[in-house]
Amino acid sequence: MKKAFALILTGVLMASPLTAFAEITENTDPKQGSTEITTQIAPAYIVTIPADTSVDFNTVNTDFGAVKLTKAQLEPNKCIKVTMTASGEMKNSADTSKVLPYTIFEGTADAVTDTVFTSAELASVGDKTDLTISISADDWNNAYAGSYSDTVLFSIEYADAQP
Repeated sequence: MKKAFALILTGVLMASPLTAFAEITENTDPKQGSTEITTQIAPAYIVTIPADTSVDFNTVNTDFGAVKLTKAQLEPNKCIKVTMTASGEMKNSADTSKVLPYTIFEGTADAVTDTVFTSAELASVGDKTDLTISISADDWNNAYAGSYSDTVLFSIEYADAQP
């Protein structure tokens, strides 16, 4: 058993990479040498997206949170592209033919813009786009009673940054 272990250990040690050293001796001319230090950092990132959100009845603009780059180690000229897909209609759970239209705009509920959100490019930690769910007063007034819902999909892609 000890011999088998010794043979296995010898095999592992022989298969391990050996470190090469730069040698400078009395015969080396000039008396200097150089070595190269390298490393590789793989791209890494964390993107936060809005949490499940409940919209209060008759509220025209509701904060939906933000898409935000919370951690990033990106290559030069790269970014994180966040694309959102939404139907724009919440469906009534009792009768899916009854819908409540909505739009997701950029900005907060207090400072909503006219820009409908479809995507964002995030390049630096802290980059974010605030989002607001907007339902018009007319759509609230024309809606049937009941529970409504829809699913919003956020797709995340490591991409080339646009100039």
